[in-house]
Amino acid sequence: MTVGDLRAWISADLRRHDLPSGVGGLVVLLSLPSARWQIRLRLTEYVVNQGGLWRPAGVWARWRLQARAIRLGYSIPVNVIGPGLKLPHWGTIVISGKARIGRNATIHPGTCLGEHYGGAPAVGDDVYLGPGAKAYGPITIGDGATLGANCVVTSTVEARQTMVGAPARPIGVRTRPVDRPAS
Repeated sequence: MTVGDLRAWISADLRRHDLPSGVGGLVVLLSLPSARWQIRLRLTEYVVNQGGLWRPAGVWARWRLQARAIRLGYSIPVNVIGPGLKLPHWGTIVISGKARIGRNATIHPGTCLGEHYGGAPAVGDDVYLGPGAKAYGPITIGDGATLGANCVVTSTVEARQTMVGAPARPIGVRTRPVDRPAS
């Protein structure tokens, strides 16, 4: 990861928060604990991925990230989520270190992506994980899928599919795009 990649990932994350430009946007950013944590996550990923002489700094950065994550209720390891992450609210979010999440994911509190039978979910791009959504095992959640509030997913979800209930069942296909600001 280069410094240019770091800047691109941080700006993609911040664009998802719909912040106003200029000083007003900076004030709003400083008042959002989840946005500040995301910046810290990306900086930690950068330091950890440098390796070599950066290794002690990577250990310290992970420790600081984890200390802040405990206050917010996050259990999200580094190098798991792609750019454009949106955490609308802070609260308990648990993601396995083996899970992989693509670009422009929206993750609400209460979400859990866990391991089961040696595997964890692979989540595509532009996915919406509603409050309390759970996904377990070596499954794939397709691009543009929506997991509704408190649904429990244990099997593969097709692209743009909307899932609800426990166990989760499909109720339709998403036709509108994800809430992503124009680039």
